[in-house]
Amino acid sequence: MKSIAKKAKAVPVKVVAKAAKKAVKPVKGGKPGAKAVPVKPVKGKVPVKVVKAKVVAKAAPVKKAGAAKKVAPVKKAAVAKKAVAAKKVVPAKKAAPVKKVVKPVAKKVAVKVPTKVVKKTPVAVVKKSVPAKGGRAVQVVEPVTKKAAEKVASAVVAEEKKKAVVSPAPVKAVAAKAPKVSAPVVEVIEEEVPVVIEEVVTMAHQSLPPMPAGAAANGAIYYDSHMHTPLCKHAWGEPEEYAAQGVKAGLKGIIFTCHCPMPDGFWPTVRMADSEFDAYLEMVDRAAKAFKGKLDVRLGLESEYFPGMEGWIEKLHKRADFDYILGGLHWQARDYLAKFETGTIEAFRKSYFNHLAASAETGLYDCLAHPDLVKNYHPDSWCLAIVKGSIATSLDRIAATGVAMELNTSGLNKSYSEMNPGMEMLRMMADRGIPVVIGSDAHRANRVGEHFMTALSHLQEAGYEKVGYFLKRQRIDLKISEVQASIKKAADSQVV
Repeated sequence: MKSIAKKAKAVPVKVVAKAAKKAVKPVKGGKPGAKAVPVKPVKGKVPVKVVKAKVVAKAAPVKKAGAAKKVAPVKKAAVAKKAVAAKKVVPAKKAAPVKKVVKPVAKKVAVKVPTKVVKKTPVAVVKKSVPAKGGRAVQVVEPVTKKAAEKVASAVVAEEKKKAVVSPAPVKAVAAKAPKVSAPVVEVIEEEVPVVIEEVVTMAHQSLPPMPAGAAANGAIYYDSHMHTPLCKHAWGEPEEYAAQGVKAGLKGIIFTCHCPMPDGFWPTVRMADSEFDAYLEMVDRAAKAFKGKLDVRLGLESEYFPGMEGWIEKLHKRADFDYILGGLHWQARDYLAKFETGTIEAFRKSYFNHLAASAETGLYDCLAHPDLVKNYHPDSWCLAIVKGSIATSLDRIAATGVAMELNTSGLNKSYSEMNPGMEMLRMMADRGIPVVIGSDAHRANRVGEHFMTALSHLQEAGYEKVGYFLKRQRIDLKISEVQASIKKAADSQVV
């Protein structure tokens, strides 16, 4: 996670010879009664010169560019003997940059005044934590007021007289008395003061930037886009084990897509609890950092589709910066069976394909997982010809949305031993130009990238020339022939 500071030009501050009498204006959102922060005088000798005054201040970011319209008063307080340490705002995780720009305005004003010595003095700053919308924390660098700046100037004059280090005693809020000199006029110039705006935005998770375009060092160019973690309660092995297998399988990257949390006790035995969501993000992030430069590890989610829960799913997708959202329709969920298993086996299967199309039409998903999973419902009676009309209608609707569909290699390990979908349905998808993504649906590390070469051959046989994967929820298509060559080359490079 990063805190990213952006620089913007700043608001002019008038620097004048006399102490400003204006009241200190606190930053918007400051709490009443907050103690003023002391100004630490500058040690050492300061040469006395008649100069054009420039005050440089690090200024505070605010929610929007420009000064706050109204602020709460801050009680004046005596300067403490020791400067108060500025509080740091630590971002929860990674931080997204926010640009704020304040246009500078500059003008000159010549004023004839009795001779005074103007010194360049550092201006202390105070950091505060200001709450922002959406649970974001903003670190504010607050400039010291003109009066405080002149207090520092007064302290510097005193130092010059004593030619010794001045202890940090309280400085009276009065204009500094300059030594008497002959009568020239000091030109006081109002100049631009650079303002540094720092805003820290916290997010639950922000994905790492993608690896450079093209092949990895080992020649790999493709991703396995479907795998799980132990949080789903029916997968084994830590994310790092899956990543290590991804390297062996000749892949450029992997995308974790563990089963999402659901409300109201929906099928809780096969998914992470909502309280474990942050732990999931941390697990994936940990593996991503561990394999940086060796394998691109990405954050995805197998996000459940169940009619009536679209609102929950939509909000869930906003809780992290996902690279890939895989729609999961599971006929075996007890809630699904209870609601839709009300007629014949064929009627139940037709209902499933209708819901498959409906999930694509929500616009919530990038790709639909294991699209003919329902053939494992009474697998001994599965006959595609009986439900082919329903499948065709469903695929027409899906094609109209542009949503991709998955070729899931784990079907070979299920009761109806065939990839999901099977060859006939795969041809129907190719005829309609539906994009396809390969996923292993690995619940054990040794199945990452399993049967990918076979899957690529199936795609070619069905009429596909390209296969895709997603990063930042944008599909990237590659030629199947190039993916085949890259997997072979990268896998061979692992053999010692």
